[in-house]
Amino acid sequence: MLLCENIRDALAILPNEYYKLILVLTQLDDKAEVVEKISNKYAYDVLNVNLRLSEKLISVPISERCIYVDEYFKKLLNNYKTDVIVLNNIEMLFEPHLKVDPLRLLKSASRYRKIIAIWTGDYTDGVLTYAEPSHPEYRRYKNDDLDFIMIRSNCMK
Repeated sequence: MLLCENIRDALAILPNEYYKLILVLTQLDDKAEVVEKISNKYAYDVLNVNLRLSEKLISVPISERCIYVDEYFKKLLNNYKTDVIVLNNIEMLFEPHLKVDPLRLLKSASRYRKIIAIWTGDYTDGVLTYAEPSHPEYRRYKNDDLDFIMIRSNCMK
């Protein structure tokens, strides 16, 4: 895992990385500002994952959604032809009924395209988290799973 200070530096490193994934760590209160800053500065397409994925899955029975989430997610990404895509509102990927590992899904999708994902979680003492431990969407990843680039939004230039 590399911790870069800004997206420009991170993007310069990405071609040499197996996973072309940049996680921008931010707090929920700052998320809209962070996405706007990235979008305005770099003019990348922004995919609202919650909105677009829910549109695809709404007609699928809840018990079967876990079967289609990977496929639908990748199809959504394939609709964008830009070199870099920003993924915003990824919270739906953490829904327990979808039975998906959100980080694995993001890493898999980033093998062939550059992805900047806005992650409303924390990285402390070598552990990446999402949500609080008592929350059903809680996820915890140790350094072994963190083979991508992270940027703390409060450090972005």
